[in-house]
Amino acid sequence: MVTKKKKSDNELLQEISEKLDKVVAVLAIQDKNLNVDSKIVILKNAGLESKDIGPFVGLSGSAVRDRKGWKIK
Repeated sequence: MVTKKKKSDNELLQEISEKLDKVVAVLAIQDKNLNVDSKIVILKNAGLESKDIGPFVGLSGSAVRDRKGWKIK
């Protein structure tokens, strides 16, 4: 028998918050005035990985990692 561990309210809120951060970041990069590196910074700070960022900025995951925006902390 496999039992699932129930998540606490705080864990659920944290998970929802992380997902919302990603959604807001994707909406934020729709600004036409942003360059690719700025978009990468926004998406990276929201917790997306390079392989997930690539399609949003028209690059491969490895190309995203080579960009200046990826290297900014």
